[in-house]
Amino acid sequence: MKTPIKIGLVDDQNLFREGMKLILNTFSELEVTLEADSGKSVLTQLESHQPDVILLDYTMPEMDGFETMQKIKATYPAIKVLILSMHYDEALMAFMMQNGANGYLLKDENSGTVKTAILQVMETGQYFPGYVSKALLKQLQIQSQKPRRSAPVVKENSFSEREREILAIIGKYGRQEMADKLFLSIKTVDFHLKNLRDKTHANSTPELVRYAIQHGFQED
Repeated sequence: MKTPIKIGLVDDQNLFREGMKLILNTFSELEVTLEADSGKSVLTQLESHQPDVILLDYTMPEMDGFETMQKIKATYPAIKVLILSMHYDEALMAFMMQNGANGYLLKDENSGTVKTAILQVMETGQYFPGYVSKALLKQLQIQSQKPRRSAPVVKENSFSEREREILAIIGKYGRQEMADKLFLSIKTVDFHLKNLRDKTHANSTPELVRYAIQHGFQED
């Protein structure tokens, strides 16, 4: 009998994690062998046990999914990492895939899709659902086009939820304070700030602050 693929679950929501464990353990090909509620916890556990694939929640306190993934990959490069997220954010999908994630899944996927993603990651090293492929293609198109400074108007729905949160507090807090307040790594904050500068054609933080105030993201 073939040895099951060892799975690690990292999510700060106990109910979600327990539910995922029950579901994944119904598949004979899979076995959950590690559970953690934070980035720090999983890094400690990896010192004594390394699963084949880790399902890693992107939004966690203290250390977010990006920073946790970076640390995992630096020490245990053989471990495959599938990012889990509640939010459809094309820029984030592309960023995570371009920076080491083996796959990206939305949390509302069905159990069969999760199983398929794990099996494909183990076989090919990557899993690209349709929405991730679309996000990567869109990002390539954006990167291939020079910013048009003559058209600074940005549609209201162009910003992700996380970008809106940053626009609401930029200028009131420093980068590290924003990271702490939003439970992000400073590198992730920098990633979102870069996207915001690109979208708004701002050349500096003061210009981005001015944009946030003028367009109603901040009260004053």
